[in-house]
Amino acid sequence: MRTLKDRYGFLFWLRWILWFAGSFIVAAVLWTALMRFLFGRIAGEELTITWTISVFGSWFLLVIPFMRKKEQIWKRLNDDQEKAVDAWFMGMGTFIGFLVLSAFIWSVVFKDRIGPDPKGFDPLWVKAVLGSWLIILVPFLILMYRKADKIFSTAVERQTYVPKFKTVAVDPVKRTLPEQWALELKGSPPTLPKGHLVRLALKDGREIPHVFVVNAREILGVYDREIFDFEAKDIVKIEVMARKELLPYDETKWLRLDGCI
Repeated sequence: MRTLKDRYGFLFWLRWILWFAGSFIVAAVLWTALMRFLFGRIAGEELTITWTISVFGSWFLLVIPFMRKKEQIWKRLNDDQEKAVDAWFMGMGTFIGFLVLSAFIWSVVFKDRIGPDPKGFDPLWVKAVLGSWLIILVPFLILMYRKADKIFSTAVERQTYVPKFKTVAVDPVKRTLPEQWALELKGSPPTLPKGHLVRLALKDGREIPHVFVVNAREILGVYDREIFDFEAKDIVKIEVMARKELLPYDETKWLRLDGCI
């Protein structure tokens, strides 16, 4: 008997928990080993802060893919929110990554100044780390602002969009291809994603070009026609049109048959 496997069941969440905890341990061990190799002993405010930023920053970057997967599994976000969350994770990851890079590089550069004997913060180290971090962030913040503005503008445009195409609700029985034509289309490569652009010959001798059939079964729409005045049962011949035969798209000439906007 065939059983369905739950891709996101107990084992998935167990791996998520293990990666969540394990990635922190791995980050702590690797940064500790690297900094001990470079500095000998991790002591003093500068090296302690560098270690802390590096460990938690690396850990955050490692768990981002799992946090995104979790949201995709729960399907709580629409397309606009998905893009915004992706931009947020990218921004936070870059923001933290630059800080880790700045703190670590300047700790290496000022290795002799900050040394193993803590004497309080070295003002030059603080200025170098924060100054270089902020300078690096300026072009990045400009880029992120533009990206956020584009996401917002696209979302507003999509949510306030008023379609210009015509739509009519046609009984699915009248626009569903008979089995013989459906099988013929299934054996042909699609003209467009998930669909075929076809030319139909009808019983009354008419020829109807630029008919879009989705999933090789359902007539979804007709291009450059005002009305739908035939039924799928009237078809006597069906011919798949080549992509090069596509007309320049004008939304006002599209007639959608499922009544959806």
